[in-house]
Amino acid sequence: MIEFVDYNVGLLLNALEETAQKDRTIVIFMSDHGEMLGDHGIFLKGPYMYDPLVRVPLILCWPGHFKNGLKSEALVELIDLAPTILQAVGIPVPIRMQGRSFLEICKGEADPSVHKSHIYSEYYNAMVKHRNPTPYLTMFRDNRYKIVAYSFMDSGELYDMESDPDELDNLWDIPKYEDIRYSYLKKCLDACVHTIDPLPERTGNY
Repeated sequence: MIEFVDYNVGLLLNALEETAQKDRTIVIFMSDHGEMLGDHGIFLKGPYMYDPLVRVPLILCWPGHFKNGLKSEALVELIDLAPTILQAVGIPVPIRMQGRSFLEICKGEADPSVHKSHIYSEYYNAMVKHRNPTPYLTMFRDNRYKIVAYSFMDSGELYDMESDPDELDNLWDIPKYEDIRYSYLKKCLDACVHTIDPLPERTGNY
């Protein structure tokens, strides 16, 4: 599969080179989700928020504009791509967009390790075969903890991403992490509220 993807991406890049479009084309290599491939005893994809599924590739190239060889460990969401592209080509970013441009990082003009304080993800009944109960998962993650809230259920997941990057030790039910659990549930709720469309803009007092 890797060889197949590599070959076809190569065809696209060669076509840009041959048609003299390489220097005026932003190339983005990404994925909408990962695959478990046996991690946690799970194959393929599904209603999970483990890093093998939600931490996807993101490679950008724009010769003469983006800094070569730059690597970033910053927290980034795929919704950040649209405002980044718009800003790169000089188009105003609409207020309703949830994402935040990381153009300055790509150009080498900002700290590549810092972009967002957290990331947020949802899985709401996305696959027909998952039934009884239908899974509704909401995830919030910062540089320290990841919390996964299961809607309509009493259980969930909480991981210390510093000491447990493989997400093997679920802290959800451990009493000494109760305050952290409730704190991150509040952060998760706040992140969910911020996904609400802000338009139309309020112009009156009420």
